[in-house]
Amino acid sequence: RPGSRHRLRSGTALAPFSAFPRSERFRFTMKASSSMLLAVLAVATFLQGGVAAFEKCEAQTSFDIVMCKSHMCTECVLEWCMTTCQALQEDHAACRCESWPEAQKTYSDGDIKGKGKVGDAGDYSK
Repeated sequence: RPGSRHRLRSGTALAPFSAFPRSERFRFTMKASSSMLLAVLAVATFLQGGVAAFEKCEAQTSFDIVMCKSHMCTECVLEWCMTTCQALQEDHAACRCESWPEAQKTYSDGDIKGKGKVGDAGDYSK
């Protein structure tokens, strides 16, 4: 009968899986298996090589407190703050904040609040 291929049995809310012809059940099972396999492979690729996992350094706990969570290295616009945080990064070259974008490897690579406002900037650069 044309158009009745997946019609529900009368009186039931949903047709049970066994109500479909065997060839349709096989096709559905294969599609579901293929989709699941692709999803698993995508997640595995993402976790393995798609995004590098954050690696903690030896002094990560103290580095997080001073560099990643302090006002001095996140919000302060004074030159002293910027140079102090740069010196801290030099002392802990292997450390980085987990919240930094993947491309930001050091404090100076990021969007520092005082960047470009101290030293040879503005009217004093002439």
